[in-house]
Amino acid sequence: MRVLIVSDIHGNWPALQAVLRAEPKAKKIICLGDLVNYGPLPAECVNWAMQTTCPDNLFLQGNHDHAVGLDTDPRCSRPYRQLAKLMRTVTKRKLNREQKGFLAGLKPAAEFMLNEFCCYACHATPLQPLYTYLSREAPDEEWERQVNAADFPHFLFVGHTHVPMLARIGRTTVVNPGSVGQPKDGDPRAAYALWRGGMVSLRRVAYDVQETVGAYRACRLPDYAKSQLTAVLRSGKGELAR
Repeated sequence: MRVLIVSDIHGNWPALQAVLRAEPKAKKIICLGDLVNYGPLPAECVNWAMQTTCPDNLFLQGNHDHAVGLDTDPRCSRPYRQLAKLMRTVTKRKLNREQKGFLAGLKPAAEFMLNEFCCYACHATPLQPLYTYLSREAPDEEWERQVNAADFPHFLFVGHTHVPMLARIGRTTVVNPGSVGQPKDGDPRAAYALWRGGMVSLRRVAYDVQETVGAYRACRLPDYAKSQLTAVLRSGKGELAR
């Protein structure tokens, strides 16, 4: 069985379309959250999730989904707080009540089976499913705490950092597919992961960044915000111009 694992789409519909075109044989989709915010096309991404929701697929809630759906603070990293606030206003204008309700109703974590493998998935970490940033550079002891909180699954799927990761912690394989819509590891291509029979591969696919950049023209944003968001998409880096 081919399982497509995506995260942090962030309203980047062209990037998501490229990933879906790259993996037409996927039989199951696991989305680790953050369908919206930062990107200019959130409605298209939420509509896709709503239309794709079925027992075979899993859609989890990210901190930005929670913020837009329930009108809360996404608690994002300091450099991005102002951009997140500006784009949250734009995003809420672009979504209708049903779409916001869908985001509000998502769960931030889930346990499930893939064939004979026990799996746990969340947006951030098992101990704090929505907000904690935990990279591969974190001490092994901290990752062991997280794996323990998830009851030592065969696979732990996480997102939130926008940086791909594949690591082994005890018996648990930790998978972060990276970000579809806003990569921050220096590679601007859309990032995702593919699970096949207990093996995971981290993958990338190029998309038309200019199509996403062009969609910002319809967003009521200050020019500096559009410039910063565009720079992140084109560079695949998380640093914002000062």
